[in-house]
Amino acid sequence: MMTNKIYGLLSSLGITANYAGFFYVADAVSMAFSDTGNLLLVTKRLYPQIAKRYNTSAKNVERNIRTIINVAWENNPQLLVDLAQNPLPCKPTPSEFIAILTISLLHSESA
Repeated sequence: MMTNKIYGLLSSLGITANYAGFFYVADAVSMAFSDTGNLLLVTKRLYPQIAKRYNTSAKNVERNIRTIINVAWENNPQLLVDLAQNPLPCKPTPSEFIAILTISLLHSESA
């Protein structure tokens, strides 16, 4: 069920499943949603676990997430700002992006 919400959120940002980063971000958000402590360990825990799952490198995971951020920033920057509930003077970092999506979903679950 949570996976569908994450996929829907990514789609609303203009991100489609033809990007590998779509699935990397979905997994990262799901893992952070399950344990918000993961938001503090994005490069040390999330990237390596996702890389192992998809048989790639943590560096590749981060690069593909950066691509996804670029797509979201180009397609629907206002929604990203709305989700962040703060002004975003520039594109968020991968860690910030994962946190924005995770916290947005946590808020929607508690509402």
